[in-house]
Amino acid sequence: MAGTPSDDEAIGARPGLADAIRQALRTLGLVTRERPALIAAVAGLSLVAALLPPAALYMSKLVIDGVVSAMQDGTEVSRNQALFWVVIESAILAALLAVRRFQVFAKAQLHAELGFVVSGLILERADRLSLRQIEDADIQQKLILAKQFAASRPYSLVNRIFDAAQHGLTLVSLLILLAVYAPWLVLLVVLGGLPVFIGNLRFSGDAYRFYTGRTPQMRERNYLESLVTNEASARERLHYGYGEAVRDRFGDLFRTLHGDDRSLQLRQASIGSGLSLAGSAVFLGGKLWIVAVTIAGAFTLGQMTMLVGLLKQGQAGVTNLLSAFTGGVEDVLYVTNLYALLDLPDAPEGRGLKSGPAPGEGLVFDGVSFTYPGSDRPALDDVSFSLPPGTRLGLVGANGSGKTTLVKLATGLYAPDAGEVRLDGLALQDWDRAALRHRIGVLFQPHVNYKLSLRDNVEAGSGFATVAGERLERAIEAGLAAELVTSLPGGLDTRLSKRFLDGIELSGGQWQRLAMARAHINDEADILIMDEPTAAMDPAAEADFMQRDLGGRSLVLISH
Repeated sequence: MAGTPSDDEAIGARPGLADAIRQALRTLGLVTRERPALIAAVAGLSLVAALLPPAALYMSKLVIDGVVSAMQDGTEVSRNQALFWVVIESAILAALLAVRRFQVFAKAQLHAELGFVVSGLILERADRLSLRQIEDADIQQKLILAKQFAASRPYSLVNRIFDAAQHGLTLVSLLILLAVYAPWLVLLVVLGGLPVFIGNLRFSGDAYRFYTGRTPQMRERNYLESLVTNEASARERLHYGYGEAVRDRFGDLFRTLHGDDRSLQLRQASIGSGLSLAGSAVFLGGKLWIVAVTIAGAFTLGQMTMLVGLLKQGQAGVTNLLSAFTGGVEDVLYVTNLYALLDLPDAPEGRGLKSGPAPGEGLVFDGVSFTYPGSDRPALDDVSFSLPPGTRLGLVGANGSGKTTLVKLATGLYAPDAGEVRLDGLALQDWDRAALRHRIGVLFQPHVNYKLSLRDNVEAGSGFATVAGERLERAIEAGLAAELVTSLPGGLDTRLSKRFLDGIELSGGQWQRLAMARAHINDEADILIMDEPTAAMDPAAEADFMQRDLGGRSLVLISH
């Protein structure tokens, strides 16, 4: 179908080698910059862990040859020499065990720290996006994909870099030892490790495309799950009795996704098994040759043992090294999603001015038009009005008439497509965001019910900054929430929402009062914008609200 994006366009094409290396180094540089001591510890442990296995294999040769020599001549010198090699070998193996245990510890710390760093970067980036960006479907997809693998994939990529370096150094050491005694076995080591690598390379991109290509279905499955478990939907679910139907849809989605997943894993298992058998056949052929020439007297028993170990570990080293590479390429596919989000431009900051050239002019809409992306119908079309200080303006309209869009434009969250919104003669996009927040108090519709304390619900209007007692009390009083505060067992510190064991659920009207208090928390605001402020209130509370003295503030009151 024309205009339909391909899979590569929808979820990102497979990066080239240069791009993969760039992304890998960028991720390594990220964690190195944030946690240099931890990276140094992991690097040091990886270096030691890379060199100890070849040393242990060489020690095993010396031990066996020393034992054979001691058995043949029976001298005390030979016996002591054999025992000495045993002690050295034991020390190396003990050191290897300790290093690997500390590696596990250090990498667990790295996993946690890197997950925290990446999650912090995602939150910071999301916090710097404009409302228009946040509401964009493509950016929402980037956010979801970045959050899905925030901790696992960047860590996995960094871990594979260390694994590749460790396996590569171990492999070089093994091959040097192997070349000293049987150079042709070096070729056998490489050939034996290739089959598994080919299988991993074949499937590395398939798994990425399978899981990321089904992100919409996974989101739908999670949403269906929330319809049955979330308290917000419980009343309608129980009343309308759609629980079983939702569970059936959930099951259908699972069976579809699991069926595709099973087919992919079956192909991987079948092809992987065949390739693993091919690698084992190469190892077995090399081992038969080593045993045969040892019987013929070409190698000592110790050399035979070492060569068999070198052959086995060498093949494993080739497989591990190449697997780290192919796994790293797959990780880069996921990490690319993270950087697609982090590389988004910040919301335009404008000129950052803190006052306008015409104090006292108030809020002005001058020929404002706005159309949502993808829509053919303007939400607002050539709207003009002025709101001088102390003015009360009522806006009434049906659903979909653009009332909420007007709120977003009046608070500077949207920029108009045509015309201009000004405060004191200065376009809102040129105001400093903090200065604009201090001038305008707003009750959004729908408002957020924060599953935090009652105090947090009000202080959210000040950016969660602690507010002095009298100012907080005035805001609560203005929001008609004073009686609510005194009725709760924990007062301002009461945890709200039954999502928590000690939480208390509020009614719609009570949540509405807290949202109104939040809009009043800023004493400096000289403009109040209230979008459906009494929608969930009883008639008495609505009448009380309408009679309130605004203290000279301008008011935009939006209602149906």
